[in-house]
Amino acid sequence: MASLPSNGLQAIRRSTLAEEVAAQVRRSIISGQIAEGSQVSEPKLAEQLHVSRVPVREALVELEHDGVVVFDHRGRCQVRQFTKADFEEILSLRLNLELMSVKLAAEKVTSQDLALLKSNLEALEEEKDVTNISRLDVEFHDLIMQAARHERLRVCWHTVRTQFELLLAKAHRWQAANDIPVSDHALRGHRPIFRALSAGDPEKAVQQMQKHIREWAEWMPADETTVA
Repeated sequence: MASLPSNGLQAIRRSTLAEEVAAQVRRSIISGQIAEGSQVSEPKLAEQLHVSRVPVREALVELEHDGVVVFDHRGRCQVRQFTKADFEEILSLRLNLELMSVKLAAEKVTSQDLALLKSNLEALEEEKDVTNISRLDVEFHDLIMQAARHERLRVCWHTVRTQFELLLAKAHRWQAANDIPVSDHALRGHRPIFRALSAGDPEKAVQQMQKHIREWAEWMPADETTVA
């Protein structure tokens, strides 16, 4: 049988039901609509989303890999409650992964990378919705990982980024409830990182990223990142 001519086209991969379910549940957890510590019922989710329990189960296993839900010994699922130890582990991973990524990005950054980062900053400056601010904040860090062009580093980042976004979104909601400008911290940290990347200065980029992450750790309200 003759093969199809090569014309630059590739097969399109359709997302599975499980991936769609995982995406919806992940968004609901990050936005706080499904609260930390709450039970996640497979039958209820299946009914709400009009799917069978099989893709729901697969989705919850994916979210377990993301670190945002846990299963008990009976197989019951609940949203993870983050402890101070969890936060410190996430902080230590961020310091290791993101300092490496921003150094590599400063060495390899392209005009297209910079355009995407600039667009992200501009969107963050205009955004008022708290959940979208959290999404844009994490997206900035995703774009730096992308600019680093280190596949295994990106895979490592993926293991912690949803947990980071969840904690960040929770703190952003706390800020909004206390009339604190939500995007200010991100913009203060992201702008000098962007300038260092634009200048192709790895040393400065690392310094600014380290400062940004350390300030994030100091700024995060303790009662919003830990439980008793």
